Amino acid sequence: MAGGDHTRLRLLVWPGMPAPEALREVERRLGIELEVEVIFSNEDLEARMDLRGPYDLVCLSDYMVERLGGNGRLARLDLDRLPSLSNLDPWVLGRPHDPECARSVPLAFGTTGYLYDHSWVGDQDGWDALFDPMEGAPVGMLSEVREVIGAALIATGHSPNEIAKSALSQARGLLEAQARSVVHYSSDNFVGPVADGDVAVHHAWNGPSSVAVRAHERLRYVVPREGAVLWITTGAVPVDAPNPVGAHAVLENLLHPEVARSTVERYGYSTPNAAARRLLPPELEEDPVLFPNAGVLGRCEAVRDVGPEGLRRLEELWSEIFPEGDDGP
Repeated sequence: MAGGDHTRLRLLVWPGMPAPEALREVERRLGIELEVEVIFSNEDLEARMDLRGPYDLVCLSDYMVERLGGNGRLARLDLDRLPSLSNLDPWVLGRPHDPECARSVPLAFGTTGYLYDHSWVGDQDGWDALFDPMEGAPVGMLSEVREVIGAALIATGHSPNEIAKSALSQARGLLEAQARSVVHYSSDNFVGPVADGDVAVHHAWNGPSSVAVRAHERLRYVVPREGAVLWITTGAVPVDAPNPVGAHAVLENLLHPEVARSTVERYGYSTPNAAARRLLPPELEEDPVLFPNAGVLGRCEAVRDVGPEGLRRLEELWSEIFPEGDDGP
């Protein structure tokens, strides 16, 4: 592994994951400068790596680890430089996308369900709240291919990783029928429309939703009874990283409990870091939206890499439902 004396590292991260406060603390501890770019989808991350790289550290979801790792674009990690991996919960290690944590380090996890206004639509627990909403109840969706099509697949009784044409046809029918009720597609701002009363229900990630639920008594977050996506966000070092040693140092510090806790406290992302969770105040440590129980996790499924042909089919379906210039994503 090549070394380097660089004092500036380039990062690709999600909004608030890691928290800016956590990144500033890492800068202080290591005496370096982090040049941070924010991405809003895994596809955005992959495109930036192609067009604007190289980067020293990227934060990507599990299925993208599987894809880029399989394509030789992620470096093998030097686990001796990451002793704080021992802080992680055992369940988050040995996952199918990277069984030995050879190319990625889990930093956050969560579910993809929906956030809704209880005062508007009453109790909800199934995907029909989004795909067959009550009359006059506008809804919002995330704008990621795998999340949106994955939700439609689950709602029609399939795995979010199914690529059979018959299953995709069912998902397409559901999404086309739903389109008349959708007034907002965004992976950037999915809490605001519900909190502001612009939509009744919005496809959502649990972390930011937990913050909204604590702030607004009328809001609820649901992992639908039919199942949902379970995701793990990781940190990884691209194979062409200018400073892989520095990137390992950043990862190691992000695993320190005092640093990891700030991402939960500031932005609501669930941490798989057991030592960090123990430092949280009780209202966060015991929050069922942030830290779902085994029963909820048991009905969730991780998104997997579906290979070039599967990806082609998904992107083709996406472009047919949301042609360029449409009001969709």
